[in-house]
Amino acid sequence: MTRILVAEFLLANAAATRTASTSMLNEAAAMLTAVVTDLTLAPNTDVTVLLSAGTHPLASTLPNTQIIYGEICPETLQHILRGDANQSPFDAVLLIAPECDGVLVSLLKAVQEQTMMQIRSLNLNWRLTEIFADKRATDSWLRQNHIATIPTKTIDHATAETLHSRIVSMSDSTSDLYAVLKPRDGAGSDGVQIVPFDRDAFQKFPQQLSDDDQWLLQPFLQGVACSVGFIGGGPHGHTTILPPAGQNIVTSGARLSYHGGQIPCEPEIAARIAPIAEQLAHALGPFNGYVGADLLVDLSVSADSEASVRVVEVNPRLCTSYLGYRMLSVDNLATWILQQNAGQEIRWKSETVQFSTI
Repeated sequence: MTRILVAEFLLANAAATRTASTSMLNEAAAMLTAVVTDLTLAPNTDVTVLLSAGTHPLASTLPNTQIIYGEICPETLQHILRGDANQSPFDAVLLIAPECDGVLVSLLKAVQEQTMMQIRSLNLNWRLTEIFADKRATDSWLRQNHIATIPTKTIDHATAETLHSRIVSMSDSTSDLYAVLKPRDGAGSDGVQIVPFDRDAFQKFPQQLSDDDQWLLQPFLQGVACSVGFIGGGPHGHTTILPPAGQNIVTSGARLSYHGGQIPCEPEIAARIAPIAEQLAHALGPFNGYVGADLLVDLSVSADSEASVRVVEVNPRLCTSYLGYRMLSVDNLATWILQQNAGQEIRWKSETVQFSTI
């Protein structure tokens, strides 16, 4: 029997619950419910979920699980995992958390650096997670691995404030007149805004060199927003690449927001994404858990152009797209996360599914 602890940070930390946006809380609840449901259906598993006292209504929706109440942080997580007399009550732990403010990295360190506990982490290792939690570092990692991405420049807070003051609704269809401003360590679409910024001006804009700069500026590029998921096979298994998904990105005034999507995306788009997904899987190397990548596909250029598919960012955690994948899958995806199906291929339904957290 594999005893698994599952914790979603926004739902296991009362302070985080109070400050998180409604959309992030909705995504958190949907992801937690989905993966816990699947884990309880996996063979020989016993699932425990950590929740803060304020999220107790969610407990009634989680089937066949034990609920423990507490406030998650690196110190409390170590205490929970260590158990009494250093006899851990768990064999594995799956953590879901936003990568902003170092939250996910600190929690993973608390698990993965405690080698004496012999608890299997069902997450990407914290060192890679630290790279992907920093969009500037992610940009460097992608370029080092020869994976096409969006031109990116970091800017300081004063420059970001100046750009914020210029925010207007997109009134011109010419994307060359706009740029995307986003937090360097943001999660999801929180804090992402469109600002007036001429493409030529972006090219001439100096790259600020301070490592303290906490904002990113990117040209606003036309294209189809997509994503692709990966499930790691562990140190000796192969990485499973999931079907590419289309994303429903809504522009409201100067803000971008994510409202789910559909899987699979159109065959022409999927064909363009396939080699990029292989590149990403190779660059990630062997890993545990789930990783998602957001991409932008430009069908107006040839498929062999570098601009055809660009990786926007890499999400080192369970993503909302898991909701769609589990709807499309004939099999229980949690058994792949647990690496119970080594060498086997996931069976997919011959249909298109829509998913959303709204």
